[in-house]
Amino acid sequence: MKDSIRLGRVAGVKVGMHWSLLVMVALVAGGLAENRFSYDAPGYTHTAYIVAGVLTAVGLLVGVLLHELGHALVARRRGLSVDGITLSWMGGVTRIEGDTGSALNELLVAGIGPLTSAAVGGLLWLARLLAGGAGAGPLVLTALGWLAWINVVLAVFNLIPASPLDGGRVLHSVVWLAGRDRWRATRIAAGTGVLLGAAIVVLGFMVAERSADLYNGLLIGFIGWWILASARYELGSGAVQQALDGVRVGDVMRPVGEAPGWITIRAFVEQYSSRRPGWVWLLRDWSGGYGGVLVGDALAAVPYPNWDLARPLDVSVPMAMTSGASPDEDALTVMGRSEGRQVVFVVSGGHTLGAVLPNDVEAMVRMSGRVARGRRPARRPVG
Repeated sequence: MKDSIRLGRVAGVKVGMHWSLLVMVALVAGGLAENRFSYDAPGYTHTAYIVAGVLTAVGLLVGVLLHELGHALVARRRGLSVDGITLSWMGGVTRIEGDTGSALNELLVAGIGPLTSAAVGGLLWLARLLAGGAGAGPLVLTALGWLAWINVVLAVFNLIPASPLDGGRVLHSVVWLAGRDRWRATRIAAGTGVLLGAAIVVLGFMVAERSADLYNGLLIGFIGWWILASARYELGSGAVQQALDGVRVGDVMRPVGEAPGWITIRAFVEQYSSRRPGWVWLLRDWSGGYGGVLVGDALAAVPYPNWDLARPLDVSVPMAMTSGASPDEDALTVMGRSEGRQVVFVVSGGHTLGAVLPNDVEAMVRMSGRVARGRRPARRPVG
């Protein structure tokens, strides 16, 4: 998830927010003002409840930010590169570039988040006790008590051993450490997340149907759907990681050629691509520089009657959507940092040796699956 608004840096870590965060703040503030504070601390004006609701919602965000900062700072301490933090309606995401590298790194980075939330909850409860001793009003005590409670709840919820929650990362790291099999750990943690997400979706439907509480039922169901979708995504990304484990970029690259980008597509096919299927083409423009990149599949989108009208540059990938790597780099690391780019050029000594496309990765994943199935031991006959 990308930032919609950049908030600056905290402890050297970039912090941004997604637009959905504003919706969450409004819902939390309104819900607390109307349905919690007015009952737990009666006697205040409506404006006072609204102000308290907004300040409490902001306090919740500070707690979530501290949770994510815990992840980020421990990751940097372990030598990992942190791109930044994004706050959204579901809390926050700490973007760590590349791979954690080891099960211990993953355990430490994942475990610090819930511990931070629990510590924040404890400090807020202590603050509530001190405020009560100092004669603070019921509204202040109610707000501090709710913040303390919700941070502890977040800590406990995040410790559920199912991906994509922090507890799922902890489970993954423990299984990885115990069995030395990273991909089995991924299947277990993500599979648990799929089951948990599906169960929460069913719970949401039951709440909506049996209690006629449509709002909470939909909210519970949406959280379950998010967990389910995220866990399924991790299963898919785990398959990609397994397929690319130990593979160099140079092992999967395809040939690259140069061609003028201003000629017609018919001329390009006749003079260049028909004799070199599967190549990636760097297209030159009138200035002599590269104006785009053409892959074979792009030509299929051009109707045959238009081959004398359209140019290869018209259907090319912009150079801004490409990235580079050296042939000896780990393919998994390169694809991780090139997310969203359509072409990865393999470069050495100032020369372009080849290119890697997302389709190449998908083909390797499919091949890996067939090989894995082919290596299963045959069943011995019984008796």
